[in-house]
Amino acid sequence: MGFILVGVNVVAQTITLNACHPLIETEDYTFNQKTLDVTGRNTFETNPVDENSPCGGIGNCEFQIAWNATSSRWEILADDGNGTFLNTYVLYYNTEASLPNPPSLSLGTWVEDISVTQSLCGVINSLTGAVQDMTLSVAEVELENEINMYPNPVKNILNIKHAYRSIDSVYMYNVLGKLVLISSKSSAINVSTLSTGIYFVKCKMEGKEVIKKIVKE
Repeated sequence: MGFILVGVNVVAQTITLNACHPLIETEDYTFNQKTLDVTGRNTFETNPVDENSPCGGIGNCEFQIAWNATSSRWEILADDGNGTFLNTYVLYYNTEASLPNPPSLSLGTWVEDISVTQSLCGVINSLTGAVQDMTLSVAEVELENEINMYPNPVKNILNIKHAYRSIDSVYMYNVLGKLVLISSKSSAINVSTLSTGIYFVKCKMEGKEVIKKIVKE
């Protein structure tokens, strides 16, 4: 089998948060996977985001969990009420650079941003679902470094090679996290029909997965 262009979304992941009762209620909040950013990390948002989720101390309970590339940290954010997440308030942050999903309560430390919360939130009660308990091991980092993708940027044919391992399958996602290509061979993948932009390439081999970023010209 060669490659298959597809137009279906990746199976959605969810995260459930319970925290900061003085400001946002005592209920569990469910976050849905929304996008895959340019660092290869997923963004999660509560649903719906419609400026109509009233709650206690902050007025509007619409939240996002996202990687802040500028500050090099994961953040749990509250929207300012406009339903856009263009202006947000940081409730908690964690500097553990897990990928592709945010860290669990056992990975790194989720710190309350007291400059925003005025120390009202305290610790996170629960954070479950599509969160990570560990980052890449040394062996996995070595595996990632051993995969060669070229040319990058690429126009027509993308080559993916490993010196001594067999790559079982290759999946390519756009920056919105949409699966756009599946291939069972890695030596020469035709990407000429894809639009220009940034893509994330996931290689599966020997029960492990490696994600790398490419640019399509």
